[in-house]
Amino acid sequence: MEEKTIYLNGSFVPESEAKVSILDSGFNAGDGVYDVTRTFAHKPFKLREHTERLYRSLNYTRIQCPLSMDEMERLTLEVLEKNKRFLGRDDDYAIWQVVTRGVRLSEANRVKGQATVAIYCVNVGFESFARHFVEGARLVIPSTRRTPPQSLEPKAKITNKMNHNMALFEARQVDPKAIPLMLDINGNLSETNSANFFLVIKGVLCTPTNKNVLGGITRETLLSMANDLGIEVMEGDFTPYDLYNAEEAFLAGTSPTIGPVQSVNGLKIGSTVPGPVTFRLITAWSHMVGVDIVAQALNHLGPEERAKLLKAWEERRAAA
Repeated sequence: MEEKTIYLNGSFVPESEAKVSILDSGFNAGDGVYDVTRTFAHKPFKLREHTERLYRSLNYTRIQCPLSMDEMERLTLEVLEKNKRFLGRDDDYAIWQVVTRGVRLSEANRVKGQATVAIYCVNVGFESFARHFVEGARLVIPSTRRTPPQSLEPKAKITNKMNHNMALFEARQVDPKAIPLMLDINGNLSETNSANFFLVIKGVLCTPTNKNVLGGITRETLLSMANDLGIEVMEGDFTPYDLYNAEEAFLAGTSPTIGPVQSVNGLKIGSTVPGPVTFRLITAWSHMVGVDIVAQALNHLGPEERAKLLKAWEERRAAA
């Protein structure tokens, strides 16, 4: 049976043969950085921007990557090309670039040799977020706070995700299908375990300032898109109170792109899902990438559920 191809430390190898030492600092200390680029219609979206962010994370963490940025981008495209044959028409990849500090000596707690570099493709899990386009995501605000910049810079994508995992575990104890919306240490809205966050207040598209969130490529693209559409944008500090009284809200991340929100802590947000601003942005994004991102996601559900949700989406489109 054919396997996907992975780039690992200078070689292209089958997925089952891609092995990393248990002494690798990424395995035993979470000492690494990563970035993820999504494809649309099998073409990478803003790969250069994602790669640049990877190298900003490397610079921040003082990890010396043996590849130049151009080499990293070229190899990422090569990995994608080697794995395209496994994609169906409605499939797409999340392409991961991971760099750890390297292997530690077993005699002492220090790294020997070069950093570990891996590039691989993961199928986008459309079934995990497809329903959100029509039904909306349910959010829960956990007690776990987003790591503050005084401890670790949120703009860097670090492989140690335990902070986000704990927030997810808390939210899922309240609601097995919930997504955690973390606050910063001052009680302001921050981000989820895997996405930036937007809310609409009096027609203005609002999002937490980037001092306590990852500088998302999707986030930046949406801010630019909103300006092009004439939607007023505001970055700042917002609290759960602001969210409870918002007209609409949505998540913004690499794989799902835009995830409309249904409720937070059981309180319904807005009167429709998605709200009018969110709907405009979903439509504009689909036009930009040349893929109906809603239909694509829904096509990964069972036929009965897909037909029901597609009908609801078309009704929403007709009412817009």
